[in-house]
Amino acid sequence: MRPIRAIVYGLGTMGRMTAKYLREKNVEVVAAYVRTTEGKDFSTPELQGVRICTPDVPFDQFDADIALMTHCSRLADLFEPAAKAAKAGLDVLTIAEDAFEPFYIDSETAKARELDAIFRAHGRTLASVGVQDTFWFAQPLSFLASVQKLDRIIGRNICDLSAFGTAGQHGGQMGLTAEEFHAKGHGAVSEHRGIFEVALRPLCRALGLAIRSAKVTNEPVLAEADMPVEKLGRTIRKGTTCGTMERVVFELEGGVVAEGQFIMRFLPQGEGAFNEWIVEGNPGMNMRTDNFHGDVITCASLVNRVRDVMDAGPGFLSVDQLRAPRYWSVLDRRN
Repeated sequence: MRPIRAIVYGLGTMGRMTAKYLREKNVEVVAAYVRTTEGKDFSTPELQGVRICTPDVPFDQFDADIALMTHCSRLADLFEPAAKAAKAGLDVLTIAEDAFEPFYIDSETAKARELDAIFRAHGRTLASVGVQDTFWFAQPLSFLASVQKLDRIIGRNICDLSAFGTAGQHGGQMGLTAEEFHAKGHGAVSEHRGIFEVALRPLCRALGLAIRSAKVTNEPVLAEADMPVEKLGRTIRKGTTCGTMERVVFELEGGVVAEGQFIMRFLPQGEGAFNEWIVEGNPGMNMRTDNFHGDVITCASLVNRVRDVMDAGPGFLSVDQLRAPRYWSVLDRRN
């Protein structure tokens, strides 16, 4: 049998890393799509022998099995290439955060349901995975198997804004007092789906606990001391914003509370990104992952899900509709 044949859609940092990881696991990367080829370097080892395409090139000429889409975060940007892939007979895996939980009611629901219908009609599967799949779903779900009585579970993820260069200023949100932060409207909640909100919903569903109410807030994170930030070429003063926190709180049936805290901030020297789960109940305990390499984790999680999505039933699926994630040393094709 021939190897699994994959298309990578999007050739930023995540796309190139995904192509590399696929090839390391015996997947044949037959094509990679990029918005424009002008001024781009495609001579890197992970792209050797890969046909570089722009979005107007049809998928069906490559006889591929699956497309891995790393080009976007929003359903609106995922819709067109994903629909084209399904009609070309491809399964689709994406890291688009909006797609992690397809069907709760909001402005994106109509697009999600239309994608679901397209994938079911063509017998193909669409799913979104990444950090959320492992660290915000499988990890806490397994952790909670050791809990007798659950009162509250809190997930906290720290993302280091230094990785984003000057873009990490978030439109001038850094270096403000809490009062200035709110006066300038930065506390307003985005119309888009919250990154931790989409992760908590499948977890609550897997626990069998219905959501009774939900509250999302956007809060300032204040520096505890003066903080020189080399990437910004400035010092963030004590008591002013060094980041923001998107907090979601679900009240579940039975009085259980599920909370997610996604914190994007500049970190003091010597501190690193981490992910943590805190359980309040019997017993009360926590689980923390330091040295959190979000880029590697995202791409490795995407690649390790290839077989699971190829073997799943048709439609636009959430991770609780896939089998439990696992590590694959090699991704072989099978009948």
